[in-house]
Amino acid sequence: MSHKNDYSVIVFFTEESKPKSWNYVHKLYDFAKFLNEKHSEWEYMNVYERRTRKFLKRLYRSSSIPDFLILFFLTFNGIYNPSTISNLWN
Repeated sequence: MSHKNDYSVIVFFTEESKPKSWNYVHKLYDFAKFLNEKHSEWEYMNVYERRTRKFLKRLYRSSSIPDFLILFFLTFNGIYNPSTISNLWN
């Protein structure tokens, strides 16, 4: 499965600064490292599937951030629950 530039990301900052967006994000972990270096006041980011603009997940600065989001659906009593698995090989 190819993950090349699959994400669009909107980053929210502390204080009253406006959110910023990035398209064509490849690895989320590396992007979070970039934010820590260049935009140290970031608080959380919303991750979207770039091609469909579908919301995938909100990742906080203090959370463990995977390289990629792998989405699958679990069924429980006929209800579909989206789940994510982080990439354990960071």
